[in-house]
Amino acid sequence: MMRVGTRAAAVGAVGLLALAAGMTLAADAGQDPPGWAPAPNSIVYPPANTSLSAWESYKGKSPKPSVDERLDDPVLKGAIDVHAHFGPDSYDRQWDAFEIARIAQQRGMRGIVLKNHWSESAGLAYMARKYAGAPGLEVWGALVLNVPEGGINPQAVRYFADVEGHYGKVVWFPTHDAESEVKYLKETRPYVVVSRGGVLVPSVLQVLDLIAQDKLTLATGHVSAGEMMQIVAEARKRGIDRIIITHPGLGPQYTDPSLDQLKTVTGMGAYAEVVSTELSAPSLRDKTLAMMKAIGPAHLIVSTDSGLVGSRNHADALVHAAQTLRAAGFNEADLDLMFKINPAKVLGLG
Repeated sequence: MMRVGTRAAAVGAVGLLALAAGMTLAADAGQDPPGWAPAPNSIVYPPANTSLSAWESYKGKSPKPSVDERLDDPVLKGAIDVHAHFGPDSYDRQWDAFEIARIAQQRGMRGIVLKNHWSESAGLAYMARKYAGAPGLEVWGALVLNVPEGGINPQAVRYFADVEGHYGKVVWFPTHDAESEVKYLKETRPYVVVSRGGVLVPSVLQVLDLIAQDKLTLATGHVSAGEMMQIVAEARKRGIDRIIITHPGLGPQYTDPSLDQLKTVTGMGAYAEVVSTELSAPSLRDKTLAMMKAIGPAHLIVSTDSGLVGSRNHADALVHAAQTLRAAGFNEADLDLMFKINPAKVLGLG
């Protein structure tokens, strides 16, 4: 690489001004060290955006606020919600992170993972542990590799793992900005690519290596079923054994694997996540219960995905899910696996 002084002599005062401004000069072309190359950009920007962000469709809604049912149930004692949305956000959320932490702690839960689709929450997890007024509750952060975080961005993962307190825990692959979701919805907005021509892009492999190195948990997000299979296979090759298949029964907008595909990845050690909506929505309940019985509680996690205005709070949502599962024939040992033991395992908590 050329030294600054050499560059100054070559390009003069104008070059110095450009260099000070952080601009790339033509004189720098081809000067990267041997073996260096620009990584393929994982974000695709359409030439003309009609919908600039995935959160636009959530704005302006005014549903009736939810009511705290204050439900109590043995399933809450020691439960961990690995999928807890919170406010503030780019659209209305029912509760902020501190309120969610207090509710969880008051109901006897062991922990929560705070998830925002657009921003990492490791720092917020640190603040919640310190200031939320929920002593003893384990609060963890998440990172979702959507467009605002740079897509499949290894540097975002490095930062997330290094945030003070080291409470960053779960890395989600793209969710609402996943290529498969954007194309399914036929929307014209930026999206994140995880594979090209059936091959995972190089930055996916870099991210997986960082997840393995920092002993983080991988969540597959809203990628296609085929991409989910590829990601899990590569993760296992790299020694990652903490893998969540993100709500595979929520519908075709999201990852929509076949039962055989789901059996394959859970057979490789991944846990299939069931969120409370899958057990409360009549259009999803029967199919979800059939899937759960086919996969078995040893390979399942129940979480909430709660947080929107009008949704049940996270503790109440877990209780309703448990009631539905009991009515479907699952026993207390099954519930302990899905609400407590498996979530702790997949987070590396024991």
